Amino acid sequence: MARRPWIVAAGLGLYAVLLLLVRENVLRVPSLTVFGSPGVKAMNFLPLIVCVCLLHCLERRLAPAEATAVRRVRNADRLLVTVALGTVVLIGTVFHLAFAMPSATACARNTLILTGIALAARAWRGAALAAVVTVGWLLLTLACGLRTPADPYPWAVLLEPAGRPEAALAALLALAAGLYAVGHPPGRRLALR
Repeated sequence: MARRPWIVAAGLGLYAVLLLLVRENVLRVPSLTVFGSPGVKAMNFLPLIVCVCLLHCLERRLAPAEATAVRRVRNADRLLVTVALGTVVLIGTVFHLAFAMPSATACARNTLILTGIALAARAWRGAALAAVVTVGWLLLTLACGLRTPADPYPWAVLLEPAGRPEAALAALLALAAGLYAVGHPPGRRLALR
């Protein structure tokens, strides 16, 4: 099997284990604000595991075989992404309820946002750029996304606490853009259908 979805399953398992381990731990990161770095939760870095695993899996394609396939491969790719991200949301919800970890829900939301960004960037210029854009957006948000130690800028939805409606809307929009972009060969213009 060319796609190797077991890599995504292994990434989801690692994501769940690390989420349980880091919980609410805070890391100090460099900040570009005058307030300095109040610290960010370590869970902010965990969505990268799922993003990279999905990008790797989607890039393992057999273009000639897929071009002549009877079934549409892009629908199978969209199903893989949907199941993986649905699992992330389920993990976040269960951890939030079972272990009183609201950051697990926020981490799931951030995974949706970053994966949507990664998938859209992948359709634009390929998986290598998608990984760079995703990591860059996360680091930009962590470095200069706070007005004050507890107040993120409106564009820094990754730093919002769980349950914020604007962050949930951003997650849904990013996910919709990413799912639309799945199945489009990297480097070609996306056309509305």
